[in-house]
Amino acid sequence: MEKAFKEQFSGGVDVVLDYLWGESAESLLIAESRAGTDAPIRFIQIGTASGANITLSGAILRSTAIELKGSGLGSVPINRIVRGIEGLFHAAVAGRFQMATKPIPLSEIERVWSSDVYMPRVVFTVGTQRR
Repeated sequence: MEKAFKEQFSGGVDVVLDYLWGESAESLLIAESRAGTDAPIRFIQIGTASGANITLSGAILRSTAIELKGSGLGSVPINRIVRGIEGLFHAAVAGRFQMATKPIPLSEIERVWSSDVYMPRVVFTVGTQRR
């Protein structure tokens, strides 16, 4: 696995989006340090599907031009997220944002699910629906 990773890094990698963390992240970071490139790489840690922690040697950090960052919930304070969502909603109203939808009663889910109805976006409704 390390050989395949080293080949990729040797060919040039700008950003790694890591949803796994754990052992796979350790392997990637080691391979990058051994690839012999001096191009900076942004390693963005997003998820922990393979493990919550890694063991990272200081020698790896000293031998690479790597920028290690986190992204996702927790990487931005909640008040900034709320302000951003509020701003998005205000912009959507001011810009008269509309999403093309096609309301379909939930009772028709079996027929619609197996059809090719993808555009406009299907929204299943519950209750009476005027057509």
